[in-house]
Amino acid sequence: MFYLLAFALFLRLILINQSLWLDEAIQALALMGKMGPLLTYALADFQPPLYHFIGWLWTSIFGYSELALRFPSLLAGLGTVYAAAKLGELLGGKKLMYLVGGLAATNPLLIYYSQEGRTYGLTTFFVTAAMYYYILITQKQSNSIQNTTYYILYTTLFLWTSYLTWFLHLILFIYTIIIKRRDLILTQLITGLTLLFWLPSLYQSLQVGLSTVSSSPEWGNVVGGISLKALALTWVKAVIGRISFTPTWVYGLVVALAFALHARIVLAVKSIPLPILLWLGSIPVLALVSLLLPVYSYTRLLFVVPAYLLILSLGLVKLSRSWTYAVISLQLLFLTVFWFNPSFHREDWRGIVASYGPNAVYALPSLNQNAPLLYYGVLSGQIIEPKVLSTLPIFPSHIIYIRYVENVFDVTRAGIAKLSALGYSLEAQQVYPGLQVDIYENNN
Repeated sequence: MFYLLAFALFLRLILINQSLWLDEAIQALALMGKMGPLLTYALADFQPPLYHFIGWLWTSIFGYSELALRFPSLLAGLGTVYAAAKLGELLGGKKLMYLVGGLAATNPLLIYYSQEGRTYGLTTFFVTAAMYYYILITQKQSNSIQNTTYYILYTTLFLWTSYLTWFLHLILFIYTIIIKRRDLILTQLITGLTLLFWLPSLYQSLQVGLSTVSSSPEWGNVVGGISLKALALTWVKAVIGRISFTPTWVYGLVVALAFALHARIVLAVKSIPLPILLWLGSIPVLALVSLLLPVYSYTRLLFVVPAYLLILSLGLVKLSRSWTYAVISLQLLFLTVFWFNPSFHREDWRGIVASYGPNAVYALPSLNQNAPLLYYGVLSGQIIEPKVLSTLPIFPSHIIYIRYVENVFDVTRAGIAKLSALGYSLEAQQVYPGLQVDIYENNN
């Protein structure tokens, strides 16, 4: 197990010091107190507050660097590998333990979110650990006080890091009623009741979310709209990670080959423990929820990836080693593609500020996206939203226009038109990972 975790750590340290992207920068500013009191921010955020408080405690000790902000997720990523491996051992002994652990250690998507200063990696660890104890109690009839305590702990933790896990808890609660485990029903009720005083905040978040979707339907599609494509991406990204291939036919061919490989392995599975299937059942349930509220994305469903890897391992244990080598080699290949292609890396706001300096004037389609610039030292007075200005407070020689989510916040490109009207013309363009920069020159 030590060597497995050491290898998992090695893979997760590569590129962990990338620039923060928008959501991470917002989280960083909140932890730094630049978005008001943390509790006030947590009340308005569309997730329970536990990750914010863990982040506050951690950063108050270790600071706000990219590495410090991501370190809790790194530890959670290693915890997920360990918990998934132990779950494999519980269901199939040492061989299944190393199969599940190996797949989790090298999975591109789990690695990606082990390097992200957001809640997803932590939620995945808590869910995986809770499922270990749930199966230990229900399937192995090992309901000692210690196991029950750990189940309560990890279940409470995952309920307080993601609203989407509430549906998994509900699914397991219904199953527990069906199997007539009264002791566990009481345990699940206790963990669920811890959420009662947070329900007003959930209601407030729902109102904000519905209002945002109503005023900007396109934004709803960006953050969590449900579609056949979104459903397909849940599996595709769980297998290949945050990469793609061009042209489209190459992408399709790679996905088809990966699907054929995985399908053959899954077909070798003789039986799947029902709690694992219920774990995966979060996907269709949340797809239905997203018909009313756009919450569906493979990112938020990261916590089901270990369940899929466990099913895959149940197939691999029935096949020759060459199948295991094929799956892990493919995952390492996808990782290599990610590592050596900067276009797949996180948005490089740090690189932009390093290129043009914190004293340059930056323009955005919406000031709601200014957090990364603020994190990297640009003053708020140096950031403008051209489309809402009648004139500029200053007329610098150059304006650095970052066309971030322009198709959502400035569909008509009114910002560019306003810069032109104010006497600025496009001088040059530069592409950074995840971002395009237009440099406008003052012709006045």
